[in-house]
Amino acid sequence: MAGEGPNPFSHLLSELKIGDDTHKYYNLLDLKDPRYEHLPYSIRVLLESAVRNCDNFQVKEKDVHNILDWEEKQKDAAGVEVPFKPARVILQDFTGVPAVVDFAAMRDAVKDLGGNPNKINPICPADLVIDHSVQVEFSRTRGEDDPGGGGSCGRCQNYGQPWCVGRRPGAQSYSRVHPISQGTRSRPNSPLLHSRPSSPSVYSPTPVGVSQHQSLQHPVYVLQPSTPVSGPIMVGMQQPWHYHPAAPTPTTPLPSLLTQVAVGDPPGAVPNYQQQTLSYTPVLHGYQTPVYPAPQYSQMVQPQHPASYYLGPAYMHHGSAPSSRPSTPDWHQPPHSDTHHNTDIEDISLRPCGVHRLHSRPPSMPSGSQSVLEAASKSDVPSTPSLKLSVASLPSPLDVPGIPIQDEVCPFHERISEWSDALQKNQDLEFERNFERFVFLKWGAQALENMLIVPPGSGIVHQVNLEYLARVVFSKDRVLFPDSLVGTDSHTTMINGLGVVGWGVGGIEAEAVMLGQAVSMVLPPVVGYRITGTLSSLATSTDVVLTITKHLRQVGVVGKFVEFYGPGVQQLSLADRATISNMCPEYGATVGFFPVDDTTIKYLRQSNRDERQIKEIEEYLKAVKMFRNFMDASQDPSFSETVSLDLGDVVPSLSGPKRPHDRVAVASMKEDFIQCLNNKVGFKGFGLPSDQLVKTVPFVYEGEEYTLRHGSVVIAAITSCTNTSNPSVMLGAGLLAKKAVEAGLCVAPYIKTSLSPGSGVVTHYLQHSGVTPFLTKLGFNIVGYGCMTCIGNSGPIPEPIVEAIEKNDLVCCGVLSGNRNFEGRIHQNTRANYLASPLLVIAYALAGRVDIDFETEPLGTGTGGEAVYLRDIWPSRSLVQQVEQQHVVPAMFKDVYARITTGNQRWNKLQAPEGMLYPWDQKSTYIKKPPFFEGMTKELPGTKAIENAYVLLNLGDSVTTDHISPAGSIARNSSAARYLASKGLTPRDFNSYGSRRGNDAVMARGTFANIRLVNKFIGKAGPRTIHIPSGEQLDVFDAAERYREEGHTVVILAGKEYGSGSSRDWAAKGPFLLGVRAVLAESYERIHRSNLVGMGIIPLQYLPGQTADTLGITGKETISIKLPETFKTGMTIPVTVGERTIEAIMRFDTDVELTYFQHGGILNYMIRKMI
Repeated sequence: MAGEGPNPFSHLLSELKIGDDTHKYYNLLDLKDPRYEHLPYSIRVLLESAVRNCDNFQVKEKDVHNILDWEEKQKDAAGVEVPFKPARVILQDFTGVPAVVDFAAMRDAVKDLGGNPNKINPICPADLVIDHSVQVEFSRTRGEDDPGGGGSCGRCQNYGQPWCVGRRPGAQSYSRVHPISQGTRSRPNSPLLHSRPSSPSVYSPTPVGVSQHQSLQHPVYVLQPSTPVSGPIMVGMQQPWHYHPAAPTPTTPLPSLLTQVAVGDPPGAVPNYQQQTLSYTPVLHGYQTPVYPAPQYSQMVQPQHPASYYLGPAYMHHGSAPSSRPSTPDWHQPPHSDTHHNTDIEDISLRPCGVHRLHSRPPSMPSGSQSVLEAASKSDVPSTPSLKLSVASLPSPLDVPGIPIQDEVCPFHERISEWSDALQKNQDLEFERNFERFVFLKWGAQALENMLIVPPGSGIVHQVNLEYLARVVFSKDRVLFPDSLVGTDSHTTMINGLGVVGWGVGGIEAEAVMLGQAVSMVLPPVVGYRITGTLSSLATSTDVVLTITKHLRQVGVVGKFVEFYGPGVQQLSLADRATISNMCPEYGATVGFFPVDDTTIKYLRQSNRDERQIKEIEEYLKAVKMFRNFMDASQDPSFSETVSLDLGDVVPSLSGPKRPHDRVAVASMKEDFIQCLNNKVGFKGFGLPSDQLVKTVPFVYEGEEYTLRHGSVVIAAITSCTNTSNPSVMLGAGLLAKKAVEAGLCVAPYIKTSLSPGSGVVTHYLQHSGVTPFLTKLGFNIVGYGCMTCIGNSGPIPEPIVEAIEKNDLVCCGVLSGNRNFEGRIHQNTRANYLASPLLVIAYALAGRVDIDFETEPLGTGTGGEAVYLRDIWPSRSLVQQVEQQHVVPAMFKDVYARITTGNQRWNKLQAPEGMLYPWDQKSTYIKKPPFFEGMTKELPGTKAIENAYVLLNLGDSVTTDHISPAGSIARNSSAARYLASKGLTPRDFNSYGSRRGNDAVMARGTFANIRLVNKFIGKAGPRTIHIPSGEQLDVFDAAERYREEGHTVVILAGKEYGSGSSRDWAAKGPFLLGVRAVLAESYERIHRSNLVGMGIIPLQYLPGQTADTLGITGKETISIKLPETFKTGMTIPVTVGERTIEAIMRFDTDVELTYFQHGGILNYMIRKMI
């Protein structure tokens, strides 16, 4: 509670006893103010922070009263400024690297000015997750015998073909492995049936067979086929097993390993998770098929688990054997109740990436034989059972025919894993390209105090935050207070779904918070968003968030908080809420907040949070009335305004083709895309002439001819924390893939498909549920753990496709489960990009085009020649929910996050410099000491008027931070490429702009280098401008350098929403280095405007109703700005444009921003403060 003065609210500090522990907390109820309970829950968090941090310096007593009086103060047209000190800061590496670079440079500057450089440390805790560096360079792996080049099992054109691709150790290619003997009987007392219990007290490890049932506590009923095995048996796990095709019973999938555990019920009963011992008997993979004398049931089965073996189920029945048993168990019935949820499973021994961990081979077990699942019940209280499961397996699957053999080690888990070729290669290349960055970050991890750095390959920052880093309630020095944060990524808001207030800020502002400064903000209006009803069986959480995004864009919530309430919230899982909060920047709000409730607590348990911590969270939030029941309308707070949504109105949707809030119903997608082709160029138009709308272009790919046309899908990516954090849509996608493969559908080989989970937990439950082989079969194999396609790290697409697109001006498409689809962001050759649920990503990949009417047009032709429609393979909501309930368990979170900082051996082996000051390498093209503090003095520099500046760029509406500072690949003909080539680098080593944010020379040259940037001076897309004095057309950087050499400053003209999109500090730093002194725009995105101020750039805004067009400004005029001697927030100043003068608003919104500007920027202010 340190501060500049005593806390005037210290009398509110009270004790709270939780279990055996006594904590303290600021009891806001002791304010004895009735207004408190009417405050929105998000505003209560701001109030608590102000009360706890009040020192009458950064946070003043009047600030507390202003927040308490929110209902009146938020109506003030001038805005009421309040400070906010978040509990922590979160960063990703694109913004984290430049932040650490700035910290290192600030240390040098403090030392040069005679101060103590060791003072430059994060004061506020900071977490940095390295997740933005990995790219989809490799996706589908290839084999020389598989011309389609599919996943580790190839893309077999004839589903059911009796071969599989297996990779042999050390081999450079793949070979076909044929099945061996089938139908071999094993003796009941075979040593293959040895069972090793996890608890010797339950039963002894005696062989289990028909004659050995007495060794168990209860009888075992073994379900096996009654007829010898015949027909096509697939050796590879990406292919299904088919027992006798003439069997009279329908195809019924048996349960996946460690799931669908029926204990206490006979076969055919509803599976549950109660009591007694569990046993499984092996069906050996390819070698033997045990057939037992009794009891037997005829059945066709398909394995669902991606491990290297398949297990037939055995049931424990409490008491005597059941008198009757149905012949066909129904594995799709839901559990009896939530009391049987798999969160009762307290531990699972898991192998890498979710496959079960390998142990030693039992004696006498022949090579290639597989393991036996053993389990023992452990339950102190019968009504709350607990199963402790473990797996005894072989030391290696390398000698098992048909298994995807490899000698690759998953960097995430340090051990051999299946289907990891693309993952391995992408991460190898990531380390190769980013070696200098990673060494630098490792120096930061060692040299900077109070900073946690999560190594690459661990997941996406927001998903790791949700699943692991978020505290929900902090406990510091025994004082409890709400978790809150700011982050250097606009989608920091995802954590709002967990009941944590947080939002994105610029990297510059985040650095100030790390140095102990408060965030200065205008007390926001809070829009109450009431949710009612229930989702239809076809809608997903992705459809909900796309609907909300469009709705709130129409309402207008920029600069406002949105808080969700109403009985419909109770229908949303925590993951659904996080998905909705994730896209908060897309609907324009500062936060999209869901207060903590019972669903939050349930998720915390599911994600393996400490039980004591969970108890603290629940008791503390209830004590300060920040815990709510959405079904109780009496708890609804006051809002500035309210809007509502009935979940029953949500329909399957996409958004695009160029903006995330342009929602399109799937039913209207075909018509909408065709209209976009012909519409004039804009957010919903490509301006194609009518005679060019129907065009087919043949091309040859890997020896076969295909055709492209407008609407062809060339990228299909299941990516981004928006959706990969949500098990319902991920498992739904897996189930859809399973049905698609079973129907005989496949994805065209030229479509770049990929799956990039947001954490290793996703890999666990996808494999655990058995859907991974089917995703892999369609090309959606795991390519990396990080923010990949969604941020433009989509990697290359095949050259024949690029040539066909570019030569024929085709509007080809990307479909991704992301949150951003601005033009030029996903890939330079996908002019149309659509956001969609993971299920729809697969659907459009199967269709191969977006101009399809799923209701009337089939996805493709099945193995029997029948038309297969999307409705035929779409999984039911009840099935998805059941699978999620059974397959997302705490042990997965425990396994993943137990090694979160040490799980990457490459990272562990990096040798970083030691010492307080970083030894800058002058030859590095990744890390370079920035020039921001060159010539800095202890005294304020004073403000200078802008005289006769030229307009560097004349821009229109919705210029994004991607346009200003792209994160994607570096074009070979760009200024940045020429600079890197001058340093001896080849295009292969250019990497991306995002990865080179630690080098100002690259980033300055990359400013406004987006190929989709439209400059009115040029009239067409491209990173070019006019040098006005000469009329010469130049790259933007080259023009800026020409102006600098001539002694001219420059300004930028822009339209509405300048700087929208991801928060990106280089979108402000880059223009600063180009010599930009001011921007004159119609409106600004909140974070970007703040970043401009933080770099000493003046954000000017036209008066209401005025634009460059209405004022007759062409941009060819010179511009002069006379700055006042005394600055005030929101003041209007004269701007001379050519021969006349106009008025413009100077968008310094707070007194703190004025202070930053007068110091030349926020970092300069912090340095002077530290001296």
